[in-house]
Amino acid sequence: MAKAVTFEDGQVFLGDWAVPGILVRQSVRGAVRFDEAEQDGLSGKAKLAKGWEDADVQLTIDLLTDSSSTCYEKLALIDGVFKGVDNKGNPQVFDVRNSHLLVRGVRQVVFSGLNSEESDRDDTIRATLRFVEHIPVITRAEERAIAAQQSQAPEISPAKTAEPELDPALKVNLEAE
Repeated sequence: MAKAVTFEDGQVFLGDWAVPGILVRQSVRGAVRFDEAEQDGLSGKAKLAKGWEDADVQLTIDLLTDSSSTCYEKLALIDGVFKGVDNKGNPQVFDVRNSHLLVRGVRQVVFSGLNSEESDRDDTIRATLRFVEHIPVITRAEERAIAAQQSQAPEISPAKTAEPELDPALKVNLEAE
């Protein structure tokens, strides 16, 4: 079974492993991809929409110090997963099991970034886990091939379904002949 990112009752799971923290915030960012070109003699750039960028997902988690471990030990565990690799030495790809992400069309993600910060107020570290949408190369190639076929397909005009009505004056003249 593939590893999955799951969110349940404020807790985040990476595969079967429960991330040791409290989910504070989740955000998903999508953006349009533009092809920009400078125009001779004009200010600004011409922009042509070319599709969508991969979605960026951000989870903010509070790591608390408690009787089981310190916030630093918890951060070390998350850092180990972040730096973990698959059996080919690449960053791990996670399937998504989260309604918010699925509604946005995100099916797989790669753990792409880990930020952490702390203050002198308490024994808490706020960790931000960043994921980027993963769309396999094969899927992208198939999408490009389908788009190319659709753009080259001849335009088909609708078939005629009935004879046009004749003008009544012409009809009378034709019957008289």
